[in-house]
Amino acid sequence: MANFILRLVGYALVLGITAWAFQTLWSGSGLDGVAVLRSFHDKATLALRVAPLVLALVGVGLLRQVALFAAFYLVGAALTAPLVCARIAGL
Repeated sequence: MANFILRLVGYALVLGITAWAFQTLWSGSGLDGVAVLRSFHDKATLALRVAPLVLALVGVGLLRQVALFAAFYLVGAALTAPLVCARIAGL
């Protein structure tokens, strides 16, 4: 049980900081005003908020490396998505 709580807190910290950076980059790029991207933003934010629990539940034993890979994949995707969306939207 203690290992689960440590994994949950670790994933929550990493993905919480990433969600904050994602929101900062999103607002800083001026993507708040693009209505077409609102659904993408909402789904990405929800994924970053739910993922720590899922990763902490799955990340036991042999699946620990898969959970770590998924966490870092989400971090990379969340940090680059606002920049890509701004480029595509022409902002």
